[in-house]
Amino acid sequence: MTVSELDNTRTIHHFNQLVPRPLRSAPRDDLSYVALCYHDFIDLRLTPDAKIFPDTLTRDRLVEHFNWLKQQGYHPVSFQQIIDAQTGKAPLPDKAVLLTFDDGYASFYYTVYPLLKLYNFPAVMAIVGHWLEPSANGMVPYGKLMISQKRFLNWEQIKEMQDSGLIEIASHTYNSHYGIYANSFGNEEPAVTSPAYDPKQGRYETLTQYKQRLLSDFEQSRDQMVKHGIRPPRIMVWPYGAYNLAALEVADKVGMTYALSLDEGVNSVHESGRNVKRYLIEQEINLDRLDEILSGEPQFEGSERIVHVDLDYVYSDDPAEMNRNLDILIERIKGAGINTVYLQAFADPDGDGVADALYFQNSYLPVRADLFNRVAWQLKTRAGVKVFAWMPVLGFDLGPNYQYVTDVRFGAPDKGRYLRLSPFSVKNRNAIRQIYRELGAYGKFAGILFHDDAFLTDFEDASPAALQQYRRWGLNPNVTAIREDGEQMASWIQRKTQYLIDFTLDLAENARQYASGSGSPMMLARNIYAEAVLNPASEAWFAQSMSAFGQAYDYTAVMAMPYMEQAEQPMAWLRNIAKVSLQSVPADKLVFELQARNWRTGKPLSSEELAQQMKIIAQEGIQHYGYYPDDFITAQPDLKVLRPVFSNSGKMEGAK
Repeated sequence: MTVSELDNTRTIHHFNQLVPRPLRSAPRDDLSYVALCYHDFIDLRLTPDAKIFPDTLTRDRLVEHFNWLKQQGYHPVSFQQIIDAQTGKAPLPDKAVLLTFDDGYASFYYTVYPLLKLYNFPAVMAIVGHWLEPSANGMVPYGKLMISQKRFLNWEQIKEMQDSGLIEIASHTYNSHYGIYANSFGNEEPAVTSPAYDPKQGRYETLTQYKQRLLSDFEQSRDQMVKHGIRPPRIMVWPYGAYNLAALEVADKVGMTYALSLDEGVNSVHESGRNVKRYLIEQEINLDRLDEILSGEPQFEGSERIVHVDLDYVYSDDPAEMNRNLDILIERIKGAGINTVYLQAFADPDGDGVADALYFQNSYLPVRADLFNRVAWQLKTRAGVKVFAWMPVLGFDLGPNYQYVTDVRFGAPDKGRYLRLSPFSVKNRNAIRQIYRELGAYGKFAGILFHDDAFLTDFEDASPAALQQYRRWGLNPNVTAIREDGEQMASWIQRKTQYLIDFTLDLAENARQYASGSGSPMMLARNIYAEAVLNPASEAWFAQSMSAFGQAYDYTAVMAMPYMEQAEQPMAWLRNIAKVSLQSVPADKLVFELQARNWRTGKPLSSEELAQQMKIIAQEGIQHYGYYPDDFITAQPDLKVLRPVFSNSGKMEGAK
């Protein structure tokens, strides 16, 4: 991937990380500010034939923006003014705007800086230290290209602008503004958020090595600035807008307590400043769009249209066949008119619902193929969709040295259900946490779908660790005794439900440590069985609750699969479960997962029937829906048939 291709992921990043809610951002108030991100500039009067790249603006366009800001009563502010407003020293002016400029191009000194002085506008300017180092041939490595060092500022110019009082100098890292090998297939991803893969050694950086690389880079950036008379930077500006919690923590260690991203939205002085959201400004952005950005007007997002994909279908022992499968998948998703893929991150070749291996680097299970990162990245950058990692919660087979969920009737795991690690064992929880941390580090995704393995029946869990937990809850450490006591049984059911919810949220926090993130929290969805929706008493059988899920997760993903539930009248059953679901969870937090295959007959549903199911649930008010599985190899279901009721490019037929 070239630098320009990686740069293009800035725009895709915004699409993939959008919070799928009716409102993306709240209208502005007196305590808010909007940050704009500019890059390079050209003056067409001097170079009329120069090519304009997406991030490059003409001088005339910048003057147009500055004039408009003045005319509309906007007030560009310094970052110090924002800090003063945070600490209560002085309020922000009305309609505050933060102007920022990335990469340290020479055009900033020759074109932008004179205009900032003319208008008396303060700004933040971020530099990449390595690009400013002298080289023997006068060229600078710019991704895979070599460009003239004259394209960038020199230290004398930087010092002059800092000393003017108008410009604050921020770090854009010392040498992390490039794409690094992020998996064994050679995909290049932002260096700040990706543990490096070494193709010669055939291995990844450990998470400790990854954080040490960031620490060395950020320290070098700070020390270089100080050496040249620049104040130690307190602001980190993330290359490509890519960051994670681990990078934020490292930056904080070296004194960069504030950070600017490319997440879009209005900022508040009540926020910490660790993720200042910015809008990427390009030549094509006209004054109408600038008005929308700066006024903070809410922007309505479309409904979720989801395809649930098995990586087991992509995998092959034959690398050439696996590449063909991936290309088929990407092209199919690209043309489907959807915006979300739930992508399997675990390997389940025997179809028992338990992870026998994983599709990403990890410390506990075999890696069937280092495939999740590659496919997720390709779906994001080539198909333009956001990806949720579909992951088990308890369904990992880690061998005999771990405690598994035990059915009191058998004194062992129920062979008729998923094999599940007991969530009450500290050893188990730590292992699963580490798996999720490594998922976050070695994968790129926007959210997590928690698999349907996160359940406990009314005979579970009778493992030793579980019985100890029941004692801590003040319950009888005997499942049979609990079941015979109505009051204890009610408490037990409720506590197990909440315990599983809390554990999934804990796993999400572990994944967030290394996951490349947006300003909005990682989106979370969790599968719930249809019976748990239709029969509230069934909470005892699953430790799942519709109302509790609705409060805990961004999406409650109802397994709305009539043939799996042996419904005699599938369409009537769908209408009913839609009505019942909406009584407990609002439409914007509810996902319906339909079945594209009848597993009882082993045959796919007709595309016409699946389309009719979509039409029916849309009529009942279900906004977000998708299907599982997608057989992209045989093109089943037929997307042409589904498109009128499934494509997210327009209003759904039959929707209320």
